[in-house]
Amino acid sequence: MALSDHDATDGVDTAQQVGSELGVRVIPAIELSTDLPGASVHILGLFIDHKDSDLQVTLKQFREARLERAQAMVSALERLGAPITLERVFEIAGEGSVGRPHVAQALLEAGHIQTIDEAFDRFIGRNGPAYFEGFRLEPAEGIRLIHSVGGLASWAHPNELDGRDWRDFLPAVLEAGVDGLEVYYSKEYPPPVQQDLLAACAAHDLVPTVGSDYHGFGTLMVPPGSVASPPDLLERLESRVSRLRRGVA
Repeated sequence: MALSDHDATDGVDTAQQVGSELGVRVIPAIELSTDLPGASVHILGLFIDHKDSDLQVTLKQFREARLERAQAMVSALERLGAPITLERVFEIAGEGSVGRPHVAQALLEAGHIQTIDEAFDRFIGRNGPAYFEGFRLEPAEGIRLIHSVGGLASWAHPNELDGRDWRDFLPAVLEAGVDGLEVYYSKEYPPPVQQDLLAACAAHDLVPTVGSDYHGFGTLMVPPGSVASPPDLLERLESRVSRLRRGVA
């Protein structure tokens, strides 16, 4: 399995330690938030050197920006009549990188919403009244960062673009240097969508990747390991990483 938290690698060492005790190989990974005009594009980095100092400097910028963003959301929610405390958001986040799911959980606990999804629909979804952009890279910057630490870069959940067609953004992501597309996903893409993604992989020499996108906060709760994928997928990913590191991708 790969642990790919948003803009943070803090859990990788612990996951690898527990994995070794259980006989599960844990691949160091990350999910970077990047932006194109009109769409938020999340880039997975698999097989990364998560201890690289330059990587950690960039991730520190992400974490600091996330704290500022959380504070802005809390202030906006108070103005909107749905007050929560920043302290509780931080408590929910724990040692992890604070994000919108933690704000949503605080809203739920405070009784302002009935479900986690409602938080995003009413308040903190993109273009919502309490939504604020965070520190983000362009896809090319994120992919270069992943490549610089020996990783493979895959476009995470490309069909989840708030109603936009992923094919419209594929040329820009290809130009940015992506290595794969997340074809096998927890929301079970309709067969035509999955077929189109596989066709794009074949046409552009990309590797299909798999992800549960498990968040554990009342939404995106499909357990890790439950999304079906081809049995040779890990071998294909490792082969591509080897090519990247030899400079022949």
